[in-house]
Amino acid sequence: MIYQDQLDFAAMRQYASALKERAKLAGAPGEVSAIMLRDRILESGGRCEWCGCNLVGAEIELDHVVSLARGGSNTPANLVVACPDCNRRKAQKHPARFAVEIFSETGIRTDLVARILAHYRVEASRQLPLFSTNSDREKREAADNADAANPLPYRWED
Repeated sequence: MIYQDQLDFAAMRQYASALKERAKLAGAPGEVSAIMLRDRILESGGRCEWCGCNLVGAEIELDHVVSLARGGSNTPANLVVACPDCNRRKAQKHPARFAVEIFSETGIRTDLVARILAHYRVEASRQLPLFSTNSDREKREAADNADAANPLPYRWED
């Protein structure tokens, strides 16, 4: 499905039906209607709720925050709009684990990521790149010159 301000209602009904079938197979409670899906999609503001990328005019998927396989419900409160990459990468992972992964990789704390980290009382940090760029190297050299008594213990040089 493509994100746009005017969503195809027939496509919404078809998507809602597919979610209902998946939930039924998983034994998950809840049901969403086409109207609920439309509202949920428009609430996202055209952004992936995991990574924050712009989805206007792009393919979107609805992701169960707590996957159906983990006991999540098929309700609007458990659905988020996701880019296909985030939806596939998350798969059946615990939402807190995926929120930490996303924040670690991107440094972006979307509203969804922030809510999940707070709910599960998890603190995420940003993973620093193993190999630095020229601008990173310049910053590091300036810091080293400013404090020669505390140089960084490891350096990756070209």
